[in-house]
Order: sequence, then C-alpha cells, then structure tokens
Amino acid sequence: MKKQTLLMFAVVMTFTGIGCETPRRRPLPPPPPQYRAQPMGLPDIKMLAKSGVSDEVILSQIRNSHTVYRLSAADILDLKDAGVSEKVIDFMINTPSLYRSSRPPPPPSY
Repeated sequence: MKKQTLLMFAVVMTFTGIGCETPRRRPLPPPPPQYRAQPMGLPDIKMLAKSGVSDEVILSQIRNSHTVYRLSAADILDLKDAGVSEKVIDFMINTPSLYRSSRPPPPPSY
C-alpha cells in the first residue's frame, strides 16, 4: 500500500511539473535598423571631388541616397570651381527626373 501511494505520489508530481506552467518564450530580438542613406549635400559632393574620389564612387553615393538636386547657375559654377566633373554635375542636374523629391518643386518665376 505504501508503495502504491509512493508511486501515485511520484506520478502526480511528475505530471504536476510537466505542462502546468506556460513555457516562457524568449522575446524576439529587435529588428535590425533600416539603413537609410543620408542626402548628399553640395558640400559633400565638393569634399569628395576635392579628396580625389572617383566619379563612379560619387555617382554611386548619389544614386544610393536618392538625393534630388535643383541646381542654380551659381551652384553649377561653384561645383565646377570645386573640381566636380561634368559627368557628376550632369547627373545631379538630371536627378529630378530620376527620383521623386519629398518636397514640392519650387514655384515658377514670372
């Protein structure tokens, strides 16, 4: 009788320890931060050109940042004076047709 009671006690304890508590789930790790290329300003472009960075690398940076440029005549002359190549300047001039800008276009001047 004692053996049956002891055996029953062991079985009850076994089942009590299994499945009574909801297993704790590990929290999921946070998702990796989304990489967003920062806009490339005119000072950035001039600095890269002055540093001797190739046109292809500068163009790649502009493409990856999706920066839209609206260059004035003064901006173009300033870029040329800073050593920025015609190829890069031409690409920058054409960015409004390549990428959507987050800001509205400037109002037309009359």
